Amino acid sequence: MLTSGAERSILNLLYTYAERIDAGDFDGVSRLFDGARVFMAGPDQPAVPGSLVGTVMARFVKMYDGVPRTKHVVTNSIIEAEGPSSALARSQFTVLQEVPGVLPLQVVAAGRYHDRFVTDDGATWRFDQRVMFVDAHGDVSAHLNQEAGR
Repeated sequence: MLTSGAERSILNLLYTYAERIDAGDFDGVSRLFDGARVFMAGPDQPAVPGSLVGTVMARFVKMYDGVPRTKHVVTNSIIEAEGPSSALARSQFTVLQEVPGVLPLQVVAAGRYHDRFVTDDGATWRFDQRVMFVDAHGDVSAHLNQEAGR
């Protein structure tokens, strides 16, 4: 069973990811996932080393004056102990974006995060793995650089 402090630490990691990506802090995203495996395109695609996640995102995400003009909203997080030093979390995410003169405020993506967290000391938790599932997307023309994958 997880303590309320452990649950709060894990929730803070989930929310810090959203805060950093919305701030365009891709280096901070990489630091958050350092040492983790991140499946950015679902579990059937190769994992990206956590230390490179921000670099990958910086390549694909369009920026406007240093920020992507998004709001990643993480909700409905279910956190369960996996063992004394690990926990699993399932969360929903919604990505909103608005770019003046380009895109009115709207949902551009929605999906799920399946995460695994670990701790060495029982107090400091970190990401061990993330699997991203995009269940729906809207107009991502102002959000993603389509040429980056070519």
